[in-house]
Amino acid sequence: MSILLLGLGFGLGALLIAYGLWPARPPLLTAIAAIYRAPAPPASRKRRLEESLAAPLTRFGLPRKQTMTDLAICERDPIEYLGSLASVAFMALLAPAATVAIMNLMGAGISFTVPIWLGVLLAAVAVWITESSLKEKAEERRLLMRHTLAALLDVVPPALAAGAGVEQALMDSTRISSGWAARRLRNALAAARATRTPLHQALGDLGRETGVVQLEQLASTLQLASGEGTRIRAALTQRGHALSERLAAELEARAESASTRMSIPLMLLTSVFLLFLIYPGIAGMQP
Repeated sequence: MSILLLGLGFGLGALLIAYGLWPARPPLLTAIAAIYRAPAPPASRKRRLEESLAAPLTRFGLPRKQTMTDLAICERDPIEYLGSLASVAFMALLAPAATVAIMNLMGAGISFTVPIWLGVLLAAVAVWITESSLKEKAEERRLLMRHTLAALLDVVPPALAAGAGVEQALMDSTRISSGWAARRLRNALAAARATRTPLHQALGDLGRETGVVQLEQLASTLQLASGEGTRIRAALTQRGHALSERLAAELEARAESASTRMSIPLMLLTSVFLLFLIYPGIAGMQP
């Protein structure tokens, strides 16, 4: 079994080396665009290491679409994420075997079969923990983006009623707000103004990039109600009320879930306490 696993490891290593020595040919349009593109600045040693670790994973289609959305909302580089993911999995894979090798040098004589399988299990757990932490952080950022958007929708309708345009009202509301979510919205609106792109298109692109459905819904509302000031103000007011109600429902559901999770340890502590109270009486009843 150990010989089979060793051969499998050598085969996988040879396959990765072959992928690195003979990469796939780029499409013709990509090659032509690279000719006219300005040369990139020299990468640092850390960046080159991350690219070398991420190259085999990118050829297998990683990161996935949902992971790319999570990385976009967290403002993380996909290459840096794949490099860290590969390094964590590699260290978890080699840690048990390296420990057994050191112990064998001291004369322990332990087989490598169990450490190899344990390393595979630890690598899978490390990858799962890394992806789960990224997903959890992305969900927290989406929630913050929805809260920021709800706050902005409370400010924009009064500005529209005062005579401001939609673009000016949105820009002013993002300028008085703080935080990374307001900054992302402000940058999207500024880019739309610089490139003369419609606001609904910029907001829709940001919503699709970050996975915030409410931004796409706001973009659809602006597109449908464009050209009519009163209709836009009423639509934005209605959208803001709907988003606020949904956020309140989400917060209530989170609070109930937290209460349920807190009740489980209390039940366990109560059960242990009752066991300590009942055990002396049961022990005294025995002959």
